[in-house]
Amino acid sequence: MRSAIARKEAFVHSMAEIGLAVPPEMVLIGDHTVEGGMRALGELMRLHKPPTAVLCSNDMTAIGVMRESYDLGINVPRDLSVIGFDDIRLSEFMTPPLTTVQMSQTELAQIAFQALMNDIAEATVGDEPKEYPLTTNLILRRSTALARSNSARQRA
Repeated sequence: MRSAIARKEAFVHSMAEIGLAVPPEMVLIGDHTVEGGMRALGELMRLHKPPTAVLCSNDMTAIGVMRESYDLGINVPRDLSVIGFDDIRLSEFMTPPLTTVQMSQTELAQIAFQALMNDIAEATVGDEPKEYPLTTNLILRRSTALARSNSARQRA
């Protein structure tokens, strides 16, 4: 759960760095499932100004967003860009293949082991949780594209 919160905070911070505000109604808390992604996109598409891109907390949620897009007649990526997180094996077999953020599983295992060893060595109870940064890579596939202009979207 903390990693999902950290991802959300990093997204909001990154948007602020480039001068873009994130409207609160555009940030939904989900359950990290396909069904949760489907529900979330349904909510987002009911907004007065629906998004042109959705960044999901994991690939399963992104797969749900893509499925709901299909059901609603929304073309990914022409009408909506979708990005996942985790780079699960299924993501490259989606139609279109899912753009995702990849974490090194080897680095994750090393960090988890080191964190466990640190906790054992320190043997303190009640400490604040520690954060361990992890290297990520954006895996560009075909679920993202430049946003169309408002006039082009209205004509479609």
